[in-house]
Amino acid sequence: MLKAIPNILTVLRIVLALTGSWALWQSYFWSVDYNVPLWLGDASIAARTLAAYSVAAFVVAALSDWLDGFLARRWSAQSGFGALMDPIADKLLVDAYLLVYVLILDLGSDRGVSPYITVPVLAIVLRDVAITLVRMVSNRPGEEALPVSTSAKLKTLIAFVVTALPLAAFPLGLGGAGWLLDAWVTALWITAALSLATGLAYLRRKPQART
Repeated sequence: MLKAIPNILTVLRIVLALTGSWALWQSYFWSVDYNVPLWLGDASIAARTLAAYSVAAFVVAALSDWLDGFLARRWSAQSGFGALMDPIADKLLVDAYLLVYVLILDLGSDRGVSPYITVPVLAIVLRDVAITLVRMVSNRPGEEALPVSTSAKLKTLIAFVVTALPLAAFPLGLGGAGWLLDAWVTALWITAALSLATGLAYLRRKPQART
């Protein structure tokens, strides 16, 4: 039973990624048009509640990434399912929130779509989709889990931090800071470049490390 916990945490991370990103978008939508179901009462309270959930979901999901790996190693509970789904869960957590940022910052604004945000986000998402498909196609039943490369670990850590920054900005009262948005966009481009670089390295090596 204990050995199933790492995989349960991985599935939980996928659920939190999907529900948390949806809650973030829905909270924004409710905060601008106030069209909430009557049983929810005050729109601003409902929007703030969903926003709080989206932040909590991301934090718990990000922590579970470390915890499931730690427990899998401690209990010798590595499995083919975990080796395949753990990186997918990581990518889904980052990509789902980044796509919601695009909806909020670009499509939800009067200025229209900005390539400064949309292009790096699409680069990250498409790279993750491509790598995931390659891993799924090349995955061999019974094959031993491949070790995580240092560059892949660094890419994942940076992606988590960049994705978390907007979630932390508003509670800290920095949501309207222009300099912070500029810094975040710069970090987003760096993350996209690093993601593409690690993706190309992965393909050239014919997976010798998990991405």
